[in-house]
Amino acid sequence: MESAPTIATMFRPSGAGAAERGRLDATLVKVADLYAALEAGRTDVDPGAVLSALRVDLELHFALEEGDSYFGAFVRERPGLAHEVELLREEHSALLEKLDGLRAMARALGPTRELSVPTARMVEAFREHEHKEADLLQEAVLRDDGTGAD
Repeated sequence: MESAPTIATMFRPSGAGAAERGRLDATLVKVADLYAALEAGRTDVDPGAVLSALRVDLELHFALEEGDSYFGAFVRERPGLAHEVELLREEHSALLEKLDGLRAMARALGPTRELSVPTARMVEAFREHEHKEADLLQEAVLRDDGTGAD
């Protein structure tokens, strides 16, 4: 029987997690290219396709994070962080809703400069979220209040 993941094992790349992260990173490069094209006024780009790919990749990314091997390990080993983990889950939903709104805007407007700023804001919101997760991981690993698990 395989043991439950721990905070220490989160640092080891898994096949699914590593592949997913590489795919998400590649999609984020495409989103950056889309932003540059929209800012330049190019109309030969398909924002809907790029944003749809981002939706698929973020949904997978969030599902993996919310699984037992990531958020589950936080809650098991540091129960005191359960509230923060729940807030991160809520942010996942909010980010996907924000992206859905951006996709609807892209469908309505097509490739236009008006999409560039909301696209940049979407990526920035995702990056800020990832920083919060990294901060939580750092807190979970470095926290030693002398009383064992929260």
